[in-house]
Amino acid sequence: MKKTENQSKMQKIDYQRNAEVYKLLANPLRLKIIDILKDRDVSLDELSEILKIRKPNTSQHLTILRYLKIVSVRREGQKAIYKIADKRVVELTKIFQKLWGSDSF
Repeated sequence: MKKTENQSKMQKIDYQRNAEVYKLLANPLRLKIIDILKDRDVSLDELSEILKIRKPNTSQHLTILRYLKIVSVRREGQKAIYKIADKRVVELTKIFQKLWGSDSF
């Protein structure tokens, strides 16, 4: 396989991966979770309370964000505590907020 064919194949994989991330982030609740976690680590219970949704629903959103490596979790006894895995994600959301003229992030 030629170098350009190899690069083209890699670009297709990268585009597919990026599209998956964008699709999964295109959920207002997931973006709100990122907004909440940008300032501090939060437990599943607290996130559910802030979002006003049931814990199983919150957990599903967090599972997707963990799969994308956007959030990470640690255990404190029985509690699951979530945080932003890489602060660069917050920078990306700030760019979009500036484009739309909002300063919530």
